[in-house]
Amino acid sequence: MEKHAKQLHVRMSQDELERARHLANSLGMTLSDCVRVLLQLPAPTVQQGGASLIVVDRGTAVGIRRELRRWGHHYNQAVHALNAIAYYLRLNEMDSDDVLEELGKAGLKLETMNSGVESLRSEITEISAHPRAFM
Repeated sequence: MEKHAKQLHVRMSQDELERARHLANSLGMTLSDCVRVLLQLPAPTVQQGGASLIVVDRGTAVGIRRELRRWGHHYNQAVHALNAIAYYLRLNEMDSDDVLEELGKAGLKLETMNSGVESLRSEITEISAHPRAFM
């Protein structure tokens, strides 16, 4: 049995057909898959006409989640290092060399996190700048 047994025939201009094919190709989809995805748009969005909508696929969502989790880990490690420095300084159990070493470790964690932040920030900015739906 076929996955999609029903067919839909649509009349459109040559320009509309070319735009549809271009959209499907730019998303790496077949024209049929692109139409199926567009049919999933909520009716209020379609009725408003011209509303910007960004559709994120599962792979992208997983990547964003993974990156955010990494940021959280690096942030936690950096804050933990700073708290440890503050604790041992209050007890007068750290000298300046120890403080500098621990600050260096915290700085590396924050640098690692910031490179991921910048990467994701530029990707999100690029996506949000487009007026069309993305997959």
